[in-house]
Amino acid sequence: MKGKFLLSIFALLLPVSLFGQDAKPATPADAAPVFYRHDVFVGFDYSSANQVLGSSALLGGNIGADIKLKPWFGGTADFGYYGANATSHSHTSANMTTILAGPEVYIPADNITGFFHVLFGAAHTGGANTTPDYSFAYAVGGGVSYNIKPRWAIRASGDGILSSFVQAPASTGESAHMRVNPRATIGVSYRF
Repeated sequence: MKGKFLLSIFALLLPVSLFGQDAKPATPADAAPVFYRHDVFVGFDYSSANQVLGSSALLGGNIGADIKLKPWFGGTADFGYYGANATSHSHTSANMTTILAGPEVYIPADNITGFFHVLFGAAHTGGANTTPDYSFAYAVGGGVSYNIKPRWAIRASGDGILSSFVQAPASTGESAHMRVNPRATIGVSYRF
């Protein structure tokens, strides 16, 4: 009799213990973050103009795109035009155009993603009678991207654009001097 009583208690409690083994449904907080492979950005730039005598800073904008191969690695292409003189001590109306591309490494976190890049391409200086007015250029830098919506982010970055221009307009030929133009950018990006 005692055995039947214990068996009936066990039979009654077994469904309760099995019910406790059910997996809870995933909540949105437990879901993995969405991995967007493409990122298009547009921003406002401040860049120095060390290759032009009498001009120390240019304002402009840039547009670019990122393609992420992995959540931590991808490539980027960047086009910048700087046509407004922030400060000028001469009568030149210098402008600068850059087109750069290269690898980018990402450090993703919750709502913020850090990135580091090395970009290669070309720079052009106009309105200042520099010779040559085109130069090989590369940029080393990085920044952060802060998510404000699932697909939208605010992006801030900084880098140094290295190029070789002749600084004296009367001089011809190649320059043995490398010019470094620090650049700061703030803008928005859209992911898809």
